[in-house]
Amino acid sequence: SATTATVGNPELSPYESENVDLGLEFYTGREGYFGVAAFRKRVTGFTVTELTSHTLADLAQYGIVFDTLADQQKKTICQPIGICGSTNPNNWPLLFSRQVNSTSALVVNGLELNWVQPLDFLIGRFGLNGFGISANLTVIDQQGSGGSFSSSNSTPAVALGVAPHTYNGTLYYDNNIVSARLSGTFTKGSQTDVTNQNGIPDAALFGDDYKQWDFSSSVDLSKLLNWGAGGTFEATFDVTNIFEAKQRSYFQF
Repeated sequence: SATTATVGNPELSPYESENVDLGLEFYTGREGYFGVAAFRKRVTGFTVTELTSHTLADLAQYGIVFDTLADQQKKTICQPIGICGSTNPNNWPLLFSRQVNSTSALVVNGLELNWVQPLDFLIGRFGLNGFGISANLTVIDQQGSGGSFSSSNSTPAVALGVAPHTYNGTLYYDNNIVSARLSGTFTKGSQTDVTNQNGIPDAALFGDDYKQWDFSSSVDLSKLLNWGAGGTFEATFDVTNIFEAKQRSYFQF
């Protein structure tokens, strides 16, 4: 669309994070345990996108002039291609997009719950040993503090691809010969890319909510068939994304 040029920024500084983590675990026997963890991260110097107004003439320093543009870009600037009449293409307005260190701080607060529990104590009496469950829940809250949208480098920073909450659960079976796992995971939609999408300065990309189920299994043939010490032979059967869940993204502003 010949509306935005992306330029690098060799003056970027690395960002720094101050972290506090507090965790507690309670063990229920064998591999079973329940855990809870809380954390807080304060990130300074996070990178954000800065947009500044320029003209096509300002791209000459990078070796980009009207004649080097693609035909579609020339057509956007002048109709027909390459014929601008009294219009000077060097005056064509565009935005420079570059990454800068944000003057605001990004604060990320999180809570994580984990549970792993063998079920032998519950169903082992029925001869169903080897079953168990594991589950995880993570809740994230992030806030860009100290910034405003009046200036590009003070825009509140955002950690991309960090979902507000995710959870997953697994039902497993393992008897030292046969192993099987049915797992489900859910991810809440979140921002996945910076602003300035499709030439719209304040439009950002987002991912939609996503849920997926997977199955994995294996059989140790060496132990099952008593093949001795000749090596380990294993057969596996896996299904990824059982219900053919589809990922979806969109941009909004």
